[in-house]
Amino acid sequence: METINMLRAAQATGLDLHVVVPGAMSPQSRLAHRAALPGVEMDFIPRRTGWRANLHLTPYLFASRPLPAGLLDRLRRRHAENPYTAVLAISYRTAPLSIAIARALGLPLLVRPHNVESQYFATLAGTSRFPRNLPYLAESFKLRRAEAGIHADPTVTAFADIGERDAAWRRERTDRPVVFVPPFVGTIGSTDDRDGDDGEDLVCTSGELTLLFLGALDFVNNIDGIRWFVQRCWPALREGVDGRPVRLRVVGRNASAALVAELTAAGAEVLVDVPRVDPYLRAADVFVNPVRSGAGVNIKMIEAMSAALPVVSTSTGARGLPWRDGTELAIADEAGDFVAAVRALLVDADRRAEMSSAASEFVRTVLDPVAQMQRMRSAVGD
Repeated sequence: METINMLRAAQATGLDLHVVVPGAMSPQSRLAHRAALPGVEMDFIPRRTGWRANLHLTPYLFASRPLPAGLLDRLRRRHAENPYTAVLAISYRTAPLSIAIARALGLPLLVRPHNVESQYFATLAGTSRFPRNLPYLAESFKLRRAEAGIHADPTVTAFADIGERDAAWRRERTDRPVVFVPPFVGTIGSTDDRDGDDGEDLVCTSGELTLLFLGALDFVNNIDGIRWFVQRCWPALREGVDGRPVRLRVVGRNASAALVAELTAAGAEVLVDVPRVDPYLRAADVFVNPVRSGAGVNIKMIEAMSAALPVVSTSTGARGLPWRDGTELAIADEAGDFVAAVRALLVDADRRAEMSSAASEFVRTVLDPVAQMQRMRSAVGD
């Protein structure tokens, strides 16, 4: 969604787009991509998946996104007819593919990392059991070597990091300009988005308060975070707060049957692969982000804030953006402190409204998409 919102912001500032999508996609998926960006020219190119892509000395993230035969020739012909002005790698994972395109067309290249990939995979290795941690360790090692090469590649014009900390890290490792451009957000929580609900029945018991966790449920950091919350925090909240019952909703995609069973047994309401998440954001009282490992910026926190929903997060989940503990969100790392922060918001409607207002204002001002896109355009001299 961050990428789609970024491309929509580019359109809104007058840019014409040609999007190259790496992925062996079904016809339905291709139609969904085109529907998300109407009128945008798209090329869908194959991905290399499976164990063979792990046998390369280059990282799997790069080896699985090879340059297909004929792509550069097609782009050269289009460039001759209607010249492009720049190439944007919409994630670090597409950087080698984008370098090849920018080099072939003689264009400036802006790389948009979503995190420090080598650190991300090192974190996955540290939170995974043997032997699953081994491929993560290998990928982290390969990425450290590859990052050094990309940081020095003369084809790269600039980097636009999604988080402040990651931008500072990269500035120490490259002589290319590095700009901090926060995540692009959509209009979740806007008045227009409240129309046309999909009919989900979100009616709660009278007086009931609702906690919401939102995230991909096949992602190890999210799995670890929600398990920690359910085991260490939820028992102190499950019996109610200030005489009012409390509901825990876990909304996500690709959850295993074992995880659903575990969370359900603990008293959570688990909803998997829902068509839209905004009804659940609007129906919640407090958003919890208990992730304890990871890198980059948690986009789900911004979705919650844009829906005017107060957030309680760990410091790991809150990294990357200049929001303030106690103003735009509450930050707590120990289970007891996390419970206390959630409880304080649940019992005080005025405090929830105050924090929601501050968070919404943060999203509107700091994350203004037009200003963000202008920073990216300036980075490549546009």
